[in-house]
Amino acid sequence: MALKPSFSIFLRLSKCTYNARHSNSLASIRLYATHAKHDNTHVSVDKIRNIGIVAHIDAGKTTTTERMLYYVGYTNRIGEVDEGNTVTDFLKPERERGITITSACIPFSWRSHRINLIDTPGHVDFTIEVERSMRVLDGAVCVLDAVAGVEAQTETVWRQANRYAVPRIAFVNKMDRDGAGLGRTVAAMAKRLTGWGQPLICQWPVVKDGTAHISGPGSGGPGFEGVVDLVTMEILDWKHEPKTGSVVTRKQLSDSSHEVDGKRLYEEVVAGRTSLVEKLSELDDGIVDTFLEHEGDHMKVPAKDIHAALRRVTLSGKGVPVFCGASFKNIGVQPVLDAVVDYLPSPKERSPPEGVTGDGTKVQVSLGDSELCALAFKITQDPRRGPLVFVRVYSGVLERGETLLNSSQNKKERAAKVLQMYADDYEEIPNVTAGNIAAIAGLKDTRTGDTLLSSRSKRRLCLDTITIPPPVFVRSCEPATSADERALEQALKALVREDPSVHVSFDEETGQTLLSGMGELHLEITADRLKEVHRVNCHMGKVQISYRETISSEGLSPDGTIEETFLHDRESFGKRAKAEVSFSLEPIVDPQATDEELIDTRGPTGGNEINCKLKSKQIQSALDDAQGPVPGQRGYAPLLEMEAALRAGIEGALGRGPLLGFPLTNLRITCTGIRVFGPELSTPSAIRAAAHRGLHAAIRAAGGSRLLEPIMEVSVRVPERYVGVVAKDISGIRRGQILSLGADNDVADDGNSDYAYRNVEALVPLAQLVGYASSLRGLTAGTGDFTMVLQGYGVMQGDREKEVLKEIRGY
Repeated sequence: MALKPSFSIFLRLSKCTYNARHSNSLASIRLYATHAKHDNTHVSVDKIRNIGIVAHIDAGKTTTTERMLYYVGYTNRIGEVDEGNTVTDFLKPERERGITITSACIPFSWRSHRINLIDTPGHVDFTIEVERSMRVLDGAVCVLDAVAGVEAQTETVWRQANRYAVPRIAFVNKMDRDGAGLGRTVAAMAKRLTGWGQPLICQWPVVKDGTAHISGPGSGGPGFEGVVDLVTMEILDWKHEPKTGSVVTRKQLSDSSHEVDGKRLYEEVVAGRTSLVEKLSELDDGIVDTFLEHEGDHMKVPAKDIHAALRRVTLSGKGVPVFCGASFKNIGVQPVLDAVVDYLPSPKERSPPEGVTGDGTKVQVSLGDSELCALAFKITQDPRRGPLVFVRVYSGVLERGETLLNSSQNKKERAAKVLQMYADDYEEIPNVTAGNIAAIAGLKDTRTGDTLLSSRSKRRLCLDTITIPPPVFVRSCEPATSADERALEQALKALVREDPSVHVSFDEETGQTLLSGMGELHLEITADRLKEVHRVNCHMGKVQISYRETISSEGLSPDGTIEETFLHDRESFGKRAKAEVSFSLEPIVDPQATDEELIDTRGPTGGNEINCKLKSKQIQSALDDAQGPVPGQRGYAPLLEMEAALRAGIEGALGRGPLLGFPLTNLRITCTGIRVFGPELSTPSAIRAAAHRGLHAAIRAAGGSRLLEPIMEVSVRVPERYVGVVAKDISGIRRGQILSLGADNDVADDGNSDYAYRNVEALVPLAQLVGYASSLRGLTAGTGDFTMVLQGYGVMQGDREKEVLKEIRGY
């Protein structure tokens, strides 16, 4: 079909959308499509793209996603965040606050490819949503603010993508704002977004009003009207239908092809293409051969060869193609969709995930394996369907009604329904094939990070689970009346299953239920969900800090350890239990040695090391007629059961310290022996109780415990004129330690202070950051923002510890 210059073709398509590249001087294609439900079986795996939209808060992720959904025909109108009518931000708190809280998955078609898109939150409090989404993605689109550049949460999501080796492209958004600079943003990417490929600029901004140098090379501004494709050397503009941006006009670029400052634009674009080809030559041998075939002329290298090279370096992690636009003004989104198809990998092009069998053998899960293997990466509570488990299928086919084996918990469950997700809407489908993402209804015990296999599967393996960050804020949660107790208990169970970064504990001294989370906003949203979604009447206490406790070194021996032998001998409900356990206990990091070294509390045991592996000779009988090793003999439990009872008792004791009841951390615990007193007295439950009480006895013998407070790595982004007042506030009032006052690339290249921002990096105790958002707005006239992430726990100073004890105890 030939396209004539200045002619618009209107296509109405069903079940797929159409997008074309051509070199005619002026041609426009209006994309119309009907929203069609997608059948997994009709799309080959090499045409599947599982991608996520990731960025700092307010960079424009949801705005970009809404344009994508409109251009592919999923919606017939563009939703706006400010109006609260977006598809992916469907929760009431999301629409009220104008932020993304939970990740949403939507499949759609573009150029005959199936794209499973996940829009993720940008707020640091909801980083678990990014973490578990990134675990199952094959590619990502990182959105950056052209004015703000690389922000703190951008670095966080970049590191998360690095951890899972996710190939990505970048979209520099908000090029229509005053102070927008593509060159400055890309320079910041090269310096701060490390650990992956180098940025490769593939588009250049077109600005009509002479603002080309306000913010350095590639400046944007209110005159931003389109982009130049450095690969095809075409101008792309969206002026023919600015209200929706549906009509994209392509025109070959020449030094006189642009009505304003055409020669300047042409020279910049030629320099940009030259730089792109040269950088590709450093990363890809294939483009070098092509370059030499065309006599070393950067402008003669064919577009198809550059496209192929860009795809190779993106898949290998050597390069990150960078595009630019202004999503709110409907400019630049369709080329990003093209880039997703052209450069990001299909499931077939990703390295197969590794699983671990019961005996510790590592096994690769190939896409072509016939046996089912899937990962549960998210659980959500649907008001009509109940809990839904989101899964990524890595091999085999997950059928509706199939009995599944949860190998992580060794439980069998039935997949009552298989559903295709469309944000908050679902469609029942017969199955989901390898490489795709879907939801399952009917699973009662499956949690985030669990591996699902077919119950008939011969292999028993577990995929790598998903890292859950430790909570740092606490609020009490009490039922309004005694009649609400049962409802609150059930709601909290559902809430914890849905959001694993929420922890629920019970304070035996006060009788309060405590809700722990990632931040003030996180707990606020959690409280809203209890009331709005789960319909529970409850009272929430004020936000408190989740401290930790560790062993005091006052009673330790010269070698830094303490040995404890504890005899548990009690009668309960007419049944006597008796067992003796011996411990060796020491701190991993000596709290007295330094006040600067932070303690890491991550990991399944909360920053502790537990060794309960025993040999048979270490379990002795106290009875005269049964000397020697006893496990598995004369009615005693097997050795593995005794070890499991020991670990359960120790882990239970670690959950509550003797000082204020906060979890214990920084302990290396080694069980050195067990003494038993007959099969009826020394049962596994008796051994568990002895381990629990014995650990607390050992801590008391060491001089009790000390309080640790969470230390946050804070990044405050402020205009340069406010750096001094913010740094003084952090170091003087908030007991913080300044690490950096910003790198050179954080400042506008031309030195214009109106667009000069710096990132103040510091370590600050979390207690000093409660309510900091309001204080920062006051200090910076509303222009500053910040993010924080847990760096570790530090030993609390004596005077500060006394203040906290008095505050919590009340005396």
